Amino acid sequence: MQSTRQLFPRWALWLSGAVTLLAGALLVLAIVLGVRAGQQQLEIKRRQQIGVALQHALEYHNAGEWDAARNAYAEVLILDPNNSAALNGLAYIRQFEGSVPTGENAAVATAPPATLPVPSTPLAVTPVATSAAVASGNTDDGAALLAKAQLAFNAGRWAEAVELLVDLRRQQPAYQSAQVQELLFDAYINLATEKDNQDKLEEAVALFDQAIALRPDATEIRQERQLIAEYLDVLTYTGADWAQTVRILRNLYQQEADYRDVKDRLHEALLAYGKAQAEAEEWCDAADLLTEAIDIAITPGIIAQRDQYRVACQEGAVAKPTTDATPTAGAATPGAAEKATTPVAAAVSGGPTRGRILYSAVDEITGQSQIMEQDVGSGAAATLLYENGRQPALRQDGARLVFHNTRNDMAGLSAWDPATDLLLRFTHYVEDSLPSWSPQGNQLVFASNREGDRIWRIYSTWADDNSNAVSLSIGDAPAWHPTQDLVVFRGCDDTGNRCGLWTMDSQGGNRQPLTTVPADNRPTWSPDGRTVVFMSDGRDDNFDIYRIDAAGGPVVRLSDSLAIDGLPTVSPDGRWVAFVSNRDGRWKLWAVPIGGGAPVVIAPVVGVLPNWLEHDLQWVP
Repeated sequence: MQSTRQLFPRWALWLSGAVTLLAGALLVLAIVLGVRAGQQQLEIKRRQQIGVALQHALEYHNAGEWDAARNAYAEVLILDPNNSAALNGLAYIRQFEGSVPTGENAAVATAPPATLPVPSTPLAVTPVATSAAVASGNTDDGAALLAKAQLAFNAGRWAEAVELLVDLRRQQPAYQSAQVQELLFDAYINLATEKDNQDKLEEAVALFDQAIALRPDATEIRQERQLIAEYLDVLTYTGADWAQTVRILRNLYQQEADYRDVKDRLHEALLAYGKAQAEAEEWCDAADLLTEAIDIAITPGIIAQRDQYRVACQEGAVAKPTTDATPTAGAATPGAAEKATTPVAAAVSGGPTRGRILYSAVDEITGQSQIMEQDVGSGAAATLLYENGRQPALRQDGARLVFHNTRNDMAGLSAWDPATDLLLRFTHYVEDSLPSWSPQGNQLVFASNREGDRIWRIYSTWADDNSNAVSLSIGDAPAWHPTQDLVVFRGCDDTGNRCGLWTMDSQGGNRQPLTTVPADNRPTWSPDGRTVVFMSDGRDDNFDIYRIDAAGGPVVRLSDSLAIDGLPTVSPDGRWVAFVSNRDGRWKLWAVPIGGGAPVVIAPVVGVLPNWLEHDLQWVP
């Protein structure tokens, strides 16, 4: 019998089996990968749902819609039971409900009482629990903080967005760093523009500087910042240095003729400078200046005045023509300030001779603020005391200097010990400014607009590294009494009225009005605490120096100049008041007897004061 033949060779059967096994394995792998991909898609979708629900919860929370916020938080917790942002949000709501349910589910489901108290601080200001969680590095809380900042940004609350983003960068610098930096840059720009529109130019410049630090190549922002800074320079030099005023205004007019009131200011400055040159019998220069003014606008008498100057220029006339083309009302008369001042020689022979004046100014080369020390009466030049700082305040024992630190990584108030070179950091907010020591030297008061509403407040803090600050009152420019628990500051009553200089104790109590002019500013005590000296531009139309008895009484004017006299400080013997002034065209330290009299020059300021209100003086032994 013939044997049956195999239809396929043995090797083919083996190959077929191997292929079948491989196909089966690939099918299983595909199923596994498909399941995993599906799980990943589900996880992505879940995270998206968490983000959307959390964003809705924050929106409802900030609007005070507690039921909707609670339900949205519940949705977050269903998707992510351990989501700390939702848990903190619910805890924050319970804080103002007055009842604490027994469990998280009950907390989610419990309806609020009929009249729910609205918290005075919205959720956009991070609760303590949330801040602590963010500090611990939890990325979920980083996401919540970023979401709140985005909400504030979208609602146009630029200051709040900046505060949240700065807090996030400080506590979690690596979290979404590119996105946070981009959003912070835009928030700084929008807030700076808002301040610019409100004519808060110094604040606008500072905010633009913060934006430029984040993006140094932002050319357009640099140009906008420069326009505002130059306009501030115009306000500084107007009435004090017409040549400098005209130079800056020409530059601004060439860059952007319609910027603010540059055109009108340039016209007025050209008239004033022309009049000053005519008084100096510089007829040709006076004629040229009026010709330039005519090209901008023709005002009554200006052409005839220019022609008189031209005739005097051609003939070399000695007689001074009449000056009909006067600046508009309120413009300072050039030359008047110089005539009113005392010569430097008289200042040396009859001025103060004791002590040192600490002051801050900006280095013209580096553009950095620095603290200088000027010896009084010796005629020696000022010496550099500390770099990257302004607003110096030396403790009474002379062992520790507190100041506003301008280093990017040391923003806030710092203290430096000259003997040991020890550097301490007291606060972490760039807005903290104008510190003043308690009589015991263990506490400070200072001013800041660090809160989200950007309102200036007075704070106190212990003079310890990283100490917490306590808000005392709305106001600014505080100064602690040299021997008593008493702080003088610029503020108003509880209704926002009766603004001027006030006093209070170090707890914010026993508030008493001292003056009634809102523009009174930068109060400082005499060493015996009996007199308060201050500056004001609301009493005689320009910044001058005044004094008043601490017990009350009439205000006495100590300086009388068409230029700026400001930032007063009293000598250690109580006989003199020093201040900065640009009354002769350049910033200098001046002094006037506290009882009244002729001012004398102490020394020129080393550096420049582009934003002079950012600086301060202190006269020490």
